[in-house]
Amino acid sequence: MPNQSRLYDQRANVDASVMVPLRLIATANEDVIASIIKATNRQTEVKEEQLLALNDFQKKLEAFFEAYDEQYRLYYERRSRQYSAVTGIEKTRVITRPNLIRAYAAMILEEPHRTTRNFRALLDKVGKEIFAADHQLEPYYLAASALYRLEYFFRNGVIDARYKPARYHLIMAARLLASGYRPPHPNSREVRRFAEQLVAIFWDADRSEALFRRAVTIVDAAAGGNLHRDNIRTQPFTEEVIRRCRAEVPKAD
Repeated sequence: MPNQSRLYDQRANVDASVMVPLRLIATANEDVIASIIKATNRQTEVKEEQLLALNDFQKKLEAFFEAYDEQYRLYYERRSRQYSAVTGIEKTRVITRPNLIRAYAAMILEEPHRTTRNFRALLDKVGKEIFAADHQLEPYYLAASALYRLEYFFRNGVIDARYKPARYHLIMAARLLASGYRPPHPNSREVRRFAEQLVAIFWDADRSEALFRRAVTIVDAAAGGNLHRDNIRTQPFTEEVIRRCRAEVPKAD
């Protein structure tokens, strides 16, 4: 409520006569936890993204990632820092929710320019164009796999680190070069096959390296050598990268 203030803000007026009620609820049942958080959300400031972590689609996505064989397994961090204390997991294989949103928006929605300063615009798509209840899960794993592979190339010097500001343009360009057309509808069976075919490319070290090197050439040309964030994180730059990719792949729509 606008006229309400926090206890901390009134600390000068608080003395030993003030009684503060405390409710402590302990449970390991995630459904109970979700219900409590949603029920008390009007009284406490809980970010929309935090509530998002509690829905069924997020749980399915987390389980889907972990179901892959160990060699291809990634870990979707549905809850903030949930894998921080877990031993035996390569931290480079953990993808956070914000980064998955960015990767999906870049690869599938072709909006890499919204991944930083316009990230709020991507969050507005959550539940509709991103993380919709009827979406297939494979395209999200595809986006995570592409980002994981690109970061691997950055760490190992295969791709020059100066291209990091354009990482999401690179994964969009790699997808365009590999597929040549827009993904099928996100709730269709066709999009599952589409994603599975591309996943095989990104988990193949040689094929994915060749693909990202082509993507780097296109991004470099579109940027005119100027990789400053103000130059590349714009819609006109995205459109130029798309144009150049589609010129290389005649079957693109």
